[in-house]
Amino acid sequence: MHSIECSRTAVTVRGPGRQQRHGAQSATDTRRSLLLANPAISRPPFCTATPGSTPYRAGVVASASGGRIVGRAPRLADPVDFDSVGFRYDPANNRWLRDDRFAGKFDQTLATPRSGTPYVVWPAMHTLLVSKGLRSVTPEEALTLQQTQGWTLLDVRLQADYDKVHAAGAVSLPLYRYVAGSGFWDNVKKAAMAVGFAMRATERDPEFPSKALASFRRNQPLLLMCAIGGSLDTLLDLRAGVKPAIRDPERAFGRESRSLKAAYELINNAGWSANNLFWVEGGLQQWRHRGLPTETGEEGSQ
Repeated sequence: MHSIECSRTAVTVRGPGRQQRHGAQSATDTRRSLLLANPAISRPPFCTATPGSTPYRAGVVASASGGRIVGRAPRLADPVDFDSVGFRYDPANNRWLRDDRFAGKFDQTLATPRSGTPYVVWPAMHTLLVSKGLRSVTPEEALTLQQTQGWTLLDVRLQADYDKVHAAGAVSLPLYRYVAGSGFWDNVKKAAMAVGFAMRATERDPEFPSKALASFRRNQPLLLMCAIGGSLDTLLDLRAGVKPAIRDPERAFGRESRSLKAAYELINNAGWSANNLFWVEGGLQQWRHRGLPTETGEEGSQ
């Protein structure tokens, strides 16, 4: 298995007996997808739909006939499947770029931070989520699903943020935790966040999938909420109805968020079907902006 060591200036792929810059062609032409690293989860059906075709049509209606909420599929600039999507890191602009010359040239792609546990990089998460057919709902639709159809609203922000304010009826299961280690780089991270941002340092919680399985039955319908919501769209629609959507290099893989990363963990590592997950567009920010009910304290916390 390869890993990636990320810094502000370089990304290096490391594999058995070799070291190379990320994006350089591997010595092997393996075509295994990310999911093959977990034999308990089946390989997803490939999505070869293009913008303008079903189901990935820009502006897909969120409700089917009869009022059933089916969510919105992402607006894609290009087809997405595990065999065709490649990516590389652009250190000059500190971002990931889609580059299909490197499609299929990676095994499970991990970022290995100096503090914390390894994690799958965002472009690989985006590819899986789109291939699995993950959809979004508006805050109003999320409220309807919660109140009338038995969906559970899951807040994946830090527990302290949840305690300050959260959507009414939401359950807390944080995707991140405060840095637990006490090694050199753990302490450096804690000090840097405390001095530079007056914040406590955080890291991804590697036990999130197991905690989800302990808290919910597998495939229990969940509405995932974080602070901002994020996006899987790779087309940016700045002037809807006036000008066509555009490609934005900054959105080659949408906009990552904790709710989308939580969706990846639930699908890939806890066995959830994307049919039983929605992520809430705009997160808690939009929920509050639209005047939907909120609570404070620990009501609903697991």
